[in-house]
Amino acid sequence: MLGHMTEAPTSNDAPGPAVNRESDPLQDAVLLSENDALGMTHPVAENSIVIADAPDPSDEVLVDQAGRPLGPRALQTRRKILEASVALLSEKPMRNMRVIDIARRIGSSPATFYQYFKDVEDVVLHLAGVAKEATPEIVELIAGEWEGRAGHERGCQIANLVIDHWEKFAPVLRARNNASDEGNLALRAERMAAMLPLVDAFKESIIRSHGAHRPCGDRSASEVEGEWDGGPVDPLVGATALASCLERLSMYHIWIEDLGGSRRELVETTATLMQGLLTSRH
Repeated sequence: MLGHMTEAPTSNDAPGPAVNRESDPLQDAVLLSENDALGMTHPVAENSIVIADAPDPSDEVLVDQAGRPLGPRALQTRRKILEASVALLSEKPMRNMRVIDIARRIGSSPATFYQYFKDVEDVVLHLAGVAKEATPEIVELIAGEWEGRAGHERGCQIANLVIDHWEKFAPVLRARNNASDEGNLALRAERMAAMLPLVDAFKESIIRSHGAHRPCGDRSASEVEGEWDGGPVDPLVGATALASCLERLSMYHIWIEDLGGSRRELVETTATLMQGLLTSRH
């Protein structure tokens, strides 16, 4: 599946133009990829993924594929590879990217690329890990109180945070999700690692508000007394629905705005949906 991503260059492959060496943030416009799950293609805002020349928080020392610690020049080369990969992900699906494409973007060779990463998938896995760093902040907000106006404002804060996160990491997150849907196990695991903490947080909030799960078909005490207080809510199913809804609405917010909905309306409505499921109806 991934073999075509690491094709060796032919003898008449020539290096392409180098990327701008003076610019740290990636400023390329981000385009929705042509293989979007819903077939939606629309330019979105510029992303601002900045690949720092410092080790990741999860790494004590960054090393190359041979296990050698990276010095300042090597860290800079590695960063350029990551930035070039993000730029290419905004132009084509991951399945169509090759190592030679990334190497040409930085005016280098595949041999240089292989000093730092195994293949294209390895680069995307790293970038997806960087994007995942926003998860704890979202989880902390979900765990708060959801009653009243403050609860609705909490929902708006979460919706805005996730939309901004998608705007910043759109090429990477879309590549991760598409590859996951196509059966890439490593990127599916990365996606689940980002999503499951949100599902768990939503699940705990639903349990706090609705109590123990009432099986489908069972009637609540109020219904037995002749009053309808709504159907049963399974905490896991409800939590998964909220996390999925939040992800998809954020991913396609530009398309929704094209249909006539504003970002404010999207944020307010998403907050109302979350608050409705995360507060008690009793």
